Amino acid sequence: MKDISLIVMQLKNRQTQIDRKINQLIDQNLDPFPFERLDKGKKLIELIKKVLQSIEEDNLIQPGMHIRDLEIEGLKLDL
Repeated sequence: MKDISLIVMQLKNRQTQIDRKINQLIDQNLDPFPFERLDKGKKLIELIKKVLQSIEEDNLIQPGMHIRDLEIEGLKLDL
């Protein structure tokens, strides 16, 4: 497994990318509005925040479980 700081950096980069994509979808104001894509993006951000919070709390079992959830949702990380 890679260094935790590299994982944190990768997660923060992905969070920024997802935020940009959500804002881009909202700005496009598509019809029909892509609610499922927005919901998926919000769910991914929530999971990323849980991973980062668990790492900050030095609870290193929880991040692994949340990273697995992220991968199930389709977000692949370079671990």
